[in-house]
Amino acid sequence: MSDGLIIWVNGDMSEQIIDFNGQYVLVRISDKQKILLGKTLEEAEEKLKEMGRDDIIAQLK
Repeated sequence: MSDGLIIWVNGDMSEQIIDFNGQYVLVRISDKQKILLGKTLEEAEEKLKEMGRDDIIAQLK
């Protein structure tokens, strides 16, 4: 996913959100898990909310 634009990185750099080909993707560095969040920031925030990741949403604003 190195071709994407990094939008957010957490404090210990174990997770990041990347804008990859018009799709927001949450990447967990440790296990290389990729979670599609949506095509817009609003969709990404909704998916993060469903995942219980209000901590990330607060940092994106």
